[in-house]
Amino acid sequence: MAEPGAHQQVSRVLPASPMRIAEINDIASVASEIGAGLRARGHEVTLFHPRLVGASLHPQVKPITAPIRALDWMDLIRRIRAGNFELVHIHYAYLGNIGSLGGFPYILHCHGTDLRGATPVTRPIIRKALRDARHVFYSTPDLESYVARVRADGEFLPNPIDTTHFRPIVPARERPGVLICCGLTEVKGAGRLLAACRQLAEERPDIRITAIGGGEYTAAFQALPNVTVVAHQPRWKLPGLINQHGVAVGQVRLGSAGMAELEAMACGRPVITWFNELHAYSEVPPYVTAVDGVEVASAIKNLVDQPEMRDLLGARGRDWVARHHGLDPVVDRVEAVARAIVDGEPIPAAVAAA
Repeated sequence: MAEPGAHQQVSRVLPASPMRIAEINDIASVASEIGAGLRARGHEVTLFHPRLVGASLHPQVKPITAPIRALDWMDLIRRIRAGNFELVHIHYAYLGNIGSLGGFPYILHCHGTDLRGATPVTRPIIRKALRDARHVFYSTPDLESYVARVRADGEFLPNPIDTTHFRPIVPARERPGVLICCGLTEVKGAGRLLAACRQLAEERPDIRITAIGGGEYTAAFQALPNVTVVAHQPRWKLPGLINQHGVAVGQVRLGSAGMAELEAMACGRPVITWFNELHAYSEVPPYVTAVDGVEVASAIKNLVDQPEMRDLLGARGRDWVARHHGLDPVVDRVEAVARAIVDGEPIPAAVAAA
């Protein structure tokens, strides 16, 4: 007779009725991670990458690309129809327009800038996309206020972190360097991080800091004697870069941590950030809290001077990420919502994390 857990495992790998799901757009690898998890359970999942023409342009200029984007959307709609998908999972709010125009049942998954950076041009598209979606997920707790203006039933779904790929390779105590893992932009609080680096250049020039280039503050960081700015890294290289450092510094303005902070925690690094969404989890995440430049500089000095503390906080952070951002519970929830939509049933209530 099989062990009690054996039947449960088989039922998850071989579902009674596999679903055909299209994942649209891969933000921070969330779509590919969820897609891989769903495929492991027997579902047919295809990932589509929109062209996103003009994505790097200034928001006031982007509207000129609308005709090209509209053609891309119509091509995606044609391909989705040809694939006979039962459900579409769309990442990035305004791309929900693909679901609205195509008349598909879809889940809309919001990731941050799509809501925070909405413009007069994109807001009506986003509102319609939110209204028409069968269900709405958002990836960080601070996005609740944006979604709630249109949908009271929006749901926080933690981003899945691959803790096999993002793992400690070298103990944090053996690496005294500091990595600024977030973007060097105003929205991430880069001005405050710059102030911290300037203070450390005067008080502790022995502390070496690495920052990943990109964002309006890049040149200012490059000008500092204690900071090395490296090029934007492909995702597969990030664990190696993180493990070269003993301390990670994330955003200090949004109050809600993103993939960069979580991946650094998964690598067993203590993360300095400002997290102000304590209601989102059943246990407080073990971040080192700092808001302004003085606090960030103080936290960096404290951790650089205490190697054992780096290991202790790093281990706590990795354990917390595994409990709250593991792939299985995220895929569990997406699968349950997708199944309800495909079967024409009410969306089941989310189960609170342990």
